[in-house]
Amino acid sequence: MTKESMRNNILDGGIIRTAMTLGWPVMLSNVFETVYNLTDAFWLAKLGSEAVAAPSISWPIMFLFISLSAGFGIAGISLVSQYTGAGLSEKANKAAGQLVIFLLGSSCIAALGGFIFAGDVLYLMGASENIQTITTPYLQIVFLGLPFLFTHFAFRSTLRGYGDTRTPMILTISSAVLDTALDPFFVFGWGVIPQMGVVGAALTTLMTRGLVAIIDLYLLFSGKVGIKLKLADLKPDLSWLKKIISIGGPSAIGMSGTASGFVVLIGLVSTEDRLLSGEGTLLAAYGIGSRLINFVNVILWGGLSAMSTMIGQNLGANQNKRAGEIAKKLLLFFFFLSAVASATIYFFRVPLYQLFINDPAVLDAGSTFITFFVFSVPFFTLFRMVGGVFEGAGHTKPSMILSLIRLWGLRTLLSFTFYFVVGLGAAGIWAGMTIGNLGAAVLSVAWLSKGTWRKKVIEEQLPITSID
Repeated sequence: MTKESMRNNILDGGIIRTAMTLGWPVMLSNVFETVYNLTDAFWLAKLGSEAVAAPSISWPIMFLFISLSAGFGIAGISLVSQYTGAGLSEKANKAAGQLVIFLLGSSCIAALGGFIFAGDVLYLMGASENIQTITTPYLQIVFLGLPFLFTHFAFRSTLRGYGDTRTPMILTISSAVLDTALDPFFVFGWGVIPQMGVVGAALTTLMTRGLVAIIDLYLLFSGKVGIKLKLADLKPDLSWLKKIISIGGPSAIGMSGTASGFVVLIGLVSTEDRLLSGEGTLLAAYGIGSRLINFVNVILWGGLSAMSTMIGQNLGANQNKRAGEIAKKLLLFFFFLSAVASATIYFFRVPLYQLFINDPAVLDAGSTFITFFVFSVPFFTLFRMVGGVFEGAGHTKPSMILSLIRLWGLRTLLSFTFYFVVGLGAAGIWAGMTIGNLGAAVLSVAWLSKGTWRKKVIEEQLPITSID
């Protein structure tokens, strides 16, 4: 499909059909990422539950930094989509260049700090000494890959705004396949490569992310993906950076606030795990279960990508009524898909866990986690899809506020209450997480119905011209 025909479909085509055209590459990308994460857990499980605990406890920490980049990436989606909808390709290119340099610079600072303080962070999260010893070098290597990861986020956000979800899909799938293939060589020491355990899993991730980042930059500068950067676009421009921060800042705060809530919750899981055995049983159950639920979230990320792109471009083209129709239809459609996928995970939860580990304690804890949590996942899908409406429109403060309420006002508060006050143990943590998703969905739909998101954020006086 040509650039012009895709833009026409977004502005005038069938809503569900266009959403699936935009969303399926993102869904497929996330399937491969999820399969990779599950494969990673599969190989590490051969080393014991403590090895599986390393990526499980590291993920919320990395999610905090990923959330910052994704939050500012929302600015790229909003600006590029609305400028593209308005036919202003040079403005779209400039927005993309400023996003790249902003995320690359900030990620270098984060990588250095994370490498230095990785062990201290794990200690503060309540990890046992055994878990700290195994996880610290793993986390340090993952931190070193942040600049590569942030570069890819800039690339992916830019192309999402433009309406190209296939190119990021190809790169993501290629990276996941290569990473999966290399994992056992570095984890177990196949061939001439020495055995490295969990550190080997981190090294494969570092190498594949670095390769993808190089390809990302080549494509952006070559112009082969619609967006064409020049070196002048990377020169920091205060007015553009202010725009990125004003739009992306609230999303970054909301997402990082959400991620920090995950760090606190995984600390709570670590505390309970240490009380049970200190051998990573509960962390392994939570880590594997979260990866299984990521299969449901594959639907969400595809829908979210389509929602933000379609809302942004239609608002940019002054098609407010169509933007409203898009929001309503996609919310209902992706909620239904997520509900079907969640029910499937529930009914096959035990055999799915057994694909990775046969430890009875892990299986029992994992089954309980899925039973409590999985049916709230469609409501999380609804919550994030509403966020996609706000983000595509460039009005990110509502998403920030709703995200903070969900994680801190509902999920974290309730989990701590059920755990410490009511004394429900791990079940209390899962119950708090579940209620947080349900409450957030209700609040987000209520806020969306106010209709304040319909005002676009790009310059009103700019004329609409053709794109090439």
